[in-house]
Amino acid sequence: MKTYMISLHGAYENENFGDELLIAIQAKWINDEGYDVCLPFASKVYREQIPSLDKEGSRGLEESEKLIYTGGGYFGEPNHKTFKWGINFFRKKHHIPAKIFKKNNKKYLICGVGAGPITNPITRYTVVKICNFAEKVVVRDTTSYDYLIKYGVIPEKIQVGADVVLSLTIHDLPKGSIEKAKKTLNKDNKNFYLGIHIGVSPDDENYKTNVKAAMESLANVIKRNSVVPVLIADKRNATSTQEKAIEYMSSLLDEEPIVYRHSNIWETCAFLSSLDGVVTTKLHVGITAYTLGTRTFGIAAHQKTRRFYNQIKKENYFYELKEVDNGIESSLELFIKDRYWDEETLQAKKELNERALLCKREMLQFLES
Repeated sequence: MKTYMISLHGAYENENFGDELLIAIQAKWINDEGYDVCLPFASKVYREQIPSLDKEGSRGLEESEKLIYTGGGYFGEPNHKTFKWGINFFRKKHHIPAKIFKKNNKKYLICGVGAGPITNPITRYTVVKICNFAEKVVVRDTTSYDYLIKYGVIPEKIQVGADVVLSLTIHDLPKGSIEKAKKTLNKDNKNFYLGIHIGVSPDDENYKTNVKAAMESLANVIKRNSVVPVLIADKRNATSTQEKAIEYMSSLLDEEPIVYRHSNIWETCAFLSSLDGVVTTKLHVGITAYTLGTRTFGIAAHQKTRRFYNQIKKENYFYELKEVDNGIESSLELFIKDRYWDEETLQAKKELNERALLCKREMLQFLES
């Protein structure tokens, strides 16, 4: 009987649908093998969603047999506020698990991360150190590989996989969740049901002009086509950013839209799978929709998001927020009418699923070693 405990560390401080889902998937892989999971520095919202032992902080790490750094983009900085990100890397304790395991001469694995760029030299040095003392580093794209090599990570340590969420299929969702989602949506066969998830406020100091242009273009496309808009809030605890985006988008529409509010990661996965398309500012809302068979269009502030749309060969359906103007309207129109799931797209999806499952194989091999 396998009884020992595995610590998982990731981007689990603030509520974030993608980070919750990433850790939940990897925790399930561990539980399915008969091991217990510990989430040393996770906030309450993660502990509510992910089954884990009640052991927190350094104690959990000290008592764990092995450690896995889970998927997520926390080894790379955003487009702006990079100095703050470099400081927050340490405030969020990303360096502590590796430090404790190295001190105790115990093994750890890094599995599914996105990396780079890192301009803060102290943070960059720390990430390289964390990677070089790991048993192995599985990154989610070739850009992450290139950054880590450039910064000084030992090449033999690194493998290129894919984002862990890309391992998901409909069969991984809880029984009854698809039926519940379909009942909530109550779709007909005449219209295109378009999920719209805007996680940036129309009052944002950096992107307000771009966000408004994107939403106005969406409204125009909806009015010209047989489209049912479904506004998505991806946080259980409503934020002013989220509410302002929903309010502004609603004000542009002729009819009151459907509004879906996230409460459970697996139910939200099922809901995304039931839509015909999704337009989102968040990486993992897009990845989840895509891997479950729903076409996705990305509008994002974070540079890491472009990498995913390059991977799935849908660069024409991605805009960085700073690039958005009224010209996005023609791309959105094409997105609604496009066949989308052509042979090239289906082949790319299959390959990414296989590469995501590399993360699972490496994890299970590490647990058994």
